Amino acid sequence: MQWNYDFEIAALAFEIVLLIFYFAKRHLPTKKNKYFILAMCTGCLATMMDVVSGIANEYWSVLPIELVHTANVIYFLSLASNTLLLFIYILSVTDQLDVVRTPLFVVYCVPVVILYAMAISTPFTKAIYYFDPVAGYVHGPTSVTNYILNAFYLVLGVVYVIVYRSRITKLHLYSILSLLVLLCLGAVLQSIFFPRVLLTNAFSCFAMCIVYLSLQNPDLYIDKETGLFNRDGYIEYLKELVSSGVEFSFLVICLDNFRSVQTVYGEDKAQRALKEAIAYVRKNYSDDHVFRYNEETYIVLTPAKFDVDHAMEFGRKRLDAGFVIGGEHIRFSVVFVVLPYEILDDSITRTQNILDYALKMVSKGAKGNIIVDDDLVSSSRRQNDIEIALEKSIEKKSVQIYFMPIFSPVTEKMERAEVLARIFDRNVGFIPPREFIAEAEKNGSIISLGRHIFEKTCEFIREQEPELYGVSRISVNLSAMQLMQEGMAEEFIGISNKNGVSMDKISFDIAEVIDTDRDGIAQTNMHLLAEAGAEFALNDYGSGYSSLENIMRLPISMVKIDRSLVISYFEKDSMLLPDVIEMFRNQKLKIVLVGVETKDMARRLSVMGCDYLQGYFYSRTLPARDFLGLMKRAGGNYS
Repeated sequence: MQWNYDFEIAALAFEIVLLIFYFAKRHLPTKKNKYFILAMCTGCLATMMDVVSGIANEYWSVLPIELVHTANVIYFLSLASNTLLLFIYILSVTDQLDVVRTPLFVVYCVPVVILYAMAISTPFTKAIYYFDPVAGYVHGPTSVTNYILNAFYLVLGVVYVIVYRSRITKLHLYSILSLLVLLCLGAVLQSIFFPRVLLTNAFSCFAMCIVYLSLQNPDLYIDKETGLFNRDGYIEYLKELVSSGVEFSFLVICLDNFRSVQTVYGEDKAQRALKEAIAYVRKNYSDDHVFRYNEETYIVLTPAKFDVDHAMEFGRKRLDAGFVIGGEHIRFSVVFVVLPYEILDDSITRTQNILDYALKMVSKGAKGNIIVDDDLVSSSRRQNDIEIALEKSIEKKSVQIYFMPIFSPVTEKMERAEVLARIFDRNVGFIPPREFIAEAEKNGSIISLGRHIFEKTCEFIREQEPELYGVSRISVNLSAMQLMQEGMAEEFIGISNKNGVSMDKISFDIAEVIDTDRDGIAQTNMHLLAEAGAEFALNDYGSGYSSLENIMRLPISMVKIDRSLVISYFEKDSMLLPDVIEMFRNQKLKIVLVGVETKDMARRLSVMGCDYLQGYFYSRTLPARDFLGLMKRAGGNYS
């Protein structure tokens, strides 16, 4: 029998090139990579032996029969091994590699054991093939069984991909399904339609090429600037370490002054110093276990135990010593974060939450070493719980609005109110606004949250008509992120129109946004809302830096002076309050003083020339029902 080897020879050449490229690059030390490379090697061997055995079979009558049988046996053994390794690779992709350590895997190995036995015994039993004196190479009685047993692993692979598809990305799903389809297609085409054309291993080569390019390309996990493994590589390796149950070391290196170094010494020198620092890290830790998490953060993640305290001490000394770059002595300030293995659990998400929480501490100015303990883990879990509760509250529109009354010292009645958001979660309990607002601003959900609060405020005004009780405006807090969204003003005007609520019943409390409003979007939104009748108040003046020049460039008609400035005046720590009030009165701005806690404070503040007072002396923050009752009681008179 003669075969066409063209496809197999081309495939063999391609597989060899692929292997050379793969080994020439650094790749993650994961089991998935190990099984992929083993599958590539056995596939390459199977392709090579398919050609060699085919040629040997053509000239079986002139070659030593032992040599011919050896070539065939090696081919069938390599084919069976390749099929099993591809199945194990699929287990690793679907995160089911633990099956290899269970009795079930012994059952899965039965077909390959039978294939090995058939291949090794065929020269004696003529099970898979034999040589006829006239016809030459002839398929034996179990040749079909050989195909069936190999197909068993392909079918099993399909089952695992379908059952565990939720654990893999769409890219993984499509790549593995393409692999399986091409393997089946090659076998069918060769066995049924083109029996004299060697196609099976050629299609296997095509399939492995797809997997290589889409999933196993080492470049996907290499940071181009440093040559280290990147963040995706870190996540991939962490998943394997956590799922394997192997104890590992987790050390984070944070160059917390890197941006300052860039500013002082310039981008070029900062990057050159960074490369020397990275070279030190790579030299002192296994190169295969150092990851670049972001520009300032590097992670050493290794199953090998090492003296973390010793590593931190010498690492700090080296980085403190600095690097001489272009005549400049550049030093990096370093914060080490240690995640003890005992603290972590088998959840990648929770481990990642702990790391991000620790890095947030670094960004807020933490120095020295941060050793993750039970308290930090609890704090990170609360933050994660808050994030989930916030997302759930926004999705279900279950955020509640409370009201803080604002009183006039002249009429001694409530004339305004401020809306404040409250979240109560069944699992977390009451969540203070300072926690969920900060989280919303960090993850961008403040936009949806703000829209939801404004919608509820308009609904309240429409249903309860607070103006009938003397409450002329209700103020809503707006974040800078909201104001800098194009079309925000039109959206809010649309919401008010939908509820039949005029914008002249709304006041928006804002922080200073002019410095970050480079494109002028925030000012455009503010002017559109002001033209529709809304009023703007600068919130929390005195709690931080505010430029009077910037304030006057905004369409602001009111300033809310922060509680800290009011309390400082009464505690005689600062006497600026009267001057601040006078300054804003000269600018024709209305003034709200926040933090009024006693009758004496209310009396003394009333004669300073302010327009409104707000604080616990008048009322605490009230839910909508209680606030409605306060409005109805004599127009909110507090005297």
